[in-house]
Amino acid sequence: MEYTFDLNETQQNILEKCPEWTELMNVVEFKNTPWADPTGYGDKTVYYNGRSMRQFPQDAQAYLIAQQLMHIQLAHQQRGKGRDSRIWDLACAAVVNELLLADGFEPPVNIFRQKDAKSLSAEEMYAILYEKAEREDQEFREDEKAEERSEELTVLIPVQDEDRDKQAGDMPGAQDRDIEDPGLAQAVAGLSDLLEPSLQLDYDWFPADRIRDGILIEQFKPYPVPHAEILLDTSASIDKDLLRAFVRAVRDLLREDAVVKVGCFDTEFYGFQEIHSEKDISKLEIKGAGGTNFETAVKAFSGDAETKIVFTDGYADMPETRCDAIWLVYSDMPVDPPGGKVIYVKKPEEINKYEVDFLIT
Repeated sequence: MEYTFDLNETQQNILEKCPEWTELMNVVEFKNTPWADPTGYGDKTVYYNGRSMRQFPQDAQAYLIAQQLMHIQLAHQQRGKGRDSRIWDLACAAVVNELLLADGFEPPVNIFRQKDAKSLSAEEMYAILYEKAEREDQEFREDEKAEERSEELTVLIPVQDEDRDKQAGDMPGAQDRDIEDPGLAQAVAGLSDLLEPSLQLDYDWFPADRIRDGILIEQFKPYPVPHAEILLDTSASIDKDLLRAFVRAVRDLLREDAVVKVGCFDTEFYGFQEIHSEKDISKLEIKGAGGTNFETAVKAFSGDAETKIVFTDGYADMPETRCDAIWLVYSDMPVDPPGGKVIYVKKPEEINKYEVDFLIT
């Protein structure tokens, strides 16, 4: 559903709850920018994407703008210098969200919340999240070492038992992994027909020279031609675990020896990473946060890829460049890219337990 968005009306809604922000409103500049997703902030600037804001009701619009005003008021940009930007942004978001909720603002769905954030400063929240990230990183390194010692392959399969919401790999010592989004895995299974080019791995031949006993020997060897390239929208609105779950689901549709390249983008493209195994997916470096630029994304695809996939929530202007890609949109955002196919996947809470529900246009 699309709503209307009026900046002046939104500002008045905010001032009704926080009249003390009148002076702040007068010194802050508000800019409508296509890369905001849907809002962002700078030193004394609130950025918003007017088109994206129309996807939210008025109360949520006020919340999103108020978030950025709160960040500016609390000088979060200046206080975060020298810190891990990703963790600092999460810490600030957790604190700001609690403050806004206490002031009576109505948030959009799925805001980031942390226990005790309402009584902590951003620095204190950062210390907690940083310690947690280091602990998880250490656990990952230990699990990685255990995996290297094992010759077994960890396979994650959908759970059919309605009394369970967890699954674990069959590797000794594997940890249970929460299945937060069963609907995504079911819907991605419907991509198999569209991914047919990537299911058939071609081979070509090229000369490779080597020296043995001082003699140059010419030989030929096969190499797989890359077929699938996946672009992940790494804007702040999409969770890292969801991105990895999507890559995992698509990779499982392809032949084991297929070459799959995964790239991250927001307003920039951060290069491709090759994915061959579950280990590669776990180590996949997720880069980016903030806005979304689809023109940058479609221009990142190489000419070698027969199958091109974009995974996104759709909250950005469509590219002008035509691209025959598969757009998997994990939201209700209507998108109309020039070329390709669009698949809308309903949110988990809208999907019946054993129902696959998506629309291909």
